[in-house]
Amino acid sequence: MKITQMTITKTLVRTTLMKAVAIVFAIGCGSTVSVIADEPEVSGDKTVLIKAEVIHTGTGEILRPGCVLIRDGKIVEIGESLSVEGVKVVEVKSLIPGLVDAASRIGAGRLDDERTDEITPDLASVSIVDWKDIDFLQQLSGGTTCVHLTPGTSNVVAGLTSAVKTAGTIDRRIVAERTGLAISVCSDPASGNNARSRPDSIYIRQPTNRMGVVWMLRNAFHATQNDKFASPAMKDVTAGTLPVFAVSRTQHDIQALMTLADEFSFHPTLIGGQECWKVTDEIAERKMSVILQRVIPGSSRGDERTRISADMAARLNKSGATFCLSGGDLLDQMRFAVRFGLPAESALASITASPAAILKIDDRVGSIVVGKDADLVAMTGDPLEFSTAIQWVMVDGAIQFEQAGN
Repeated sequence: MKITQMTITKTLVRTTLMKAVAIVFAIGCGSTVSVIADEPEVSGDKTVLIKAEVIHTGTGEILRPGCVLIRDGKIVEIGESLSVEGVKVVEVKSLIPGLVDAASRIGAGRLDDERTDEITPDLASVSIVDWKDIDFLQQLSGGTTCVHLTPGTSNVVAGLTSAVKTAGTIDRRIVAERTGLAISVCSDPASGNNARSRPDSIYIRQPTNRMGVVWMLRNAFHATQNDKFASPAMKDVTAGTLPVFAVSRTQHDIQALMTLADEFSFHPTLIGGQECWKVTDEIAERKMSVILQRVIPGSSRGDERTRISADMAARLNKSGATFCLSGGDLLDQMRFAVRFGLPAESALASITASPAAILKIDDRVGSIVVGKDADLVAMTGDPLEFSTAIQWVMVDGAIQFEQAGN
């Protein structure tokens, strides 16, 4: 593969290191890479006209053929046929919106949570991002242009989530600095903890079981209601102005989350949901959005030994629930979901428009609509086909990744 732009540091040492890492990544893929210095535009063209044989807009509308006019990183016009003189014209087979991964922990490494405290509502994911992390490049090469960064799940209240672009100049990569508060209603915060020995480790702490997780969440919400000095993030949640993203996988934890939501009057979005197929109707009735984490085809067990079902996306879609796919390799996940019953007309939305809407960033990303960011993916054919490859990926009107030979 050939990288036509990567944002890298201006120091010689950092530049050399980043080039070395990128080259190692490319060699592992059997490809070649070139890295250039930080620039606002790859080509320098402020206005570009893209002509495609097929445009999947992400709104359900398909143009055959179609054109998209881009100016200064924004989509300014769409139609079956556009003619603009004096601009660069790019012709492609198929065009889709940039993919949106609604649950990701890339860019943080081992710093994605603060394990010295169980309740860390003010830990901001965007504050610990390594913008040069090679994982951003990997996501970009798979067509993902925007990711929702969530803290780790070691804490009961994990911190603030953020939406960022996978490429581009730093000043334009933050889509939403504060999208919600992440909590963990699962066994993760209790894993490895011990309350029955000397306090000589940060893991001699609560909670030590699932019951303890729920108790600490209740305590945190009660404290917020009665303490004027409580965390601003917790106050915003109880006031209904900040969304909640809750990691729950098993049926029992999902139901515990529902009970907590009723008790403290918040409306959570579920992340994980490996056993949501057991409570699909209740999820739909509550209008609870679900960010499904990846399902490995052929596997019957997931995290926390959950009983997973390969047709979870199809079940949620049939029930009328709002959902999306997450966890990387979004194109392949979408294709497998179609194999297991997800209708084709809903498939592309599950990795573009739906996650953008769930995260409330659909005013900028998730579909090919006039006024939105020009985050686009050119493909060699039908995006649902496993044989279809990515030709190039555009972020904010600049091609940031391009397959060799184009």
